[in-house]
Amino acid sequence: GTSAGDIVEVQAHDGSSLAWGFFDPGSQIRIRLFSFRKTEDGKNKDYWFEKWKAILHLKQSCLPKETNGFRLFHSEGDGVPGLVVDVYDKTAVLQLKTPGAIRLRKDLVQFLDGMGFETIIEKRDKKEDPKGESFSLLKGTLTETKFLEHGIHFLADLPFGQKTGFFLDQRDNRLLLGYYAKNKTVLNTFAYTGAFSIYALLNGAKLVHSLDISKQALDLCEKNLMLNGLTKEIETGKHKSLVMDSFDYLKNMETGFYDLIVLDPPAFTKNVSTVMQASRGYKEINMKAISKVKEGGLVFTFSCSQHISGDLFKKIVFGAAKDARKKVRVLHHLTQSPDHGYSIFHPEGEYLKGLVIQVDGEI
Repeated sequence: GTSAGDIVEVQAHDGSSLAWGFFDPGSQIRIRLFSFRKTEDGKNKDYWFEKWKAILHLKQSCLPKETNGFRLFHSEGDGVPGLVVDVYDKTAVLQLKTPGAIRLRKDLVQFLDGMGFETIIEKRDKKEDPKGESFSLLKGTLTETKFLEHGIHFLADLPFGQKTGFFLDQRDNRLLLGYYAKNKTVLNTFAYTGAFSIYALLNGAKLVHSLDISKQALDLCEKNLMLNGLTKEIETGKHKSLVMDSFDYLKNMETGFYDLIVLDPPAFTKNVSTVMQASRGYKEINMKAISKVKEGGLVFTFSCSQHISGDLFKKIVFGAAKDARKKVRVLHHLTQSPDHGYSIFHPEGEYLKGLVIQVDGEI
């Protein structure tokens, strides 16, 4: 008689209580745990409100100055499996990925409303919705959404953009890129709405090219540039948007032109069966960037594929450097920002891997 999303107790062989979790008969993970306490948990909203409020206060305490865009709830990482909420100033965007999370929708909206959020949106994959719609407006009105990150202004396409509308997990990595960008010629591949490009320009980059296959994304990139007083950079060609396939551009671009290249592609694999194919894709773009970046130049390279481990990603970049016959030094190991922290008991939550490498010359 147990249904998808029901709260169940996990017991030891002797009947003693071990944990509480959401039951999901349609998943290979039958129960997603949210509490290890002995007492019955989760069956009243007071439990969830108390838990959510504690998480909210923790996240707010960890935010950098002049930042109001962050991940409020990070699924298993925050002990709320299947539940993702990203905050953009006074707007909250939900993703409910499991039957247990979906059962919490009403209470979650009530909680967010009580915390002062003026707009609440639910995002979902179109294939999950019988009408093929990608979002629902649960509170407020749909308007152009602005938020701050390290004092930099951004617009986010919350209803129609990728994920919840913006990649908040790269916040600290963008700040690091700003430190290296002064007087550099920068290529930002898979640029999406241009956040890395804006950090580079605001920190004195000499020239920035934002490259993406989506014109709609690059149009928003240029809006973000203008929002930060970078209109002149567009007019003078100091910033240029390139609507092209990143693989093709990397293959055909001039060798030695760029001092700094950003490789931040979408996930090349979402299941174990395609890891080898994805590894070849990551190796290809890294080999091209390593081969063609200026000698002494930098590559910020990332994988957001959960099934590509940090160790495998380093081996992929090692293989790319070997095949490119280049001397490469690792300067930084990168990961997602602290508001996307993961549970030690759920290592899969460490999905974002990154390296900053310096290419010193031929072997």
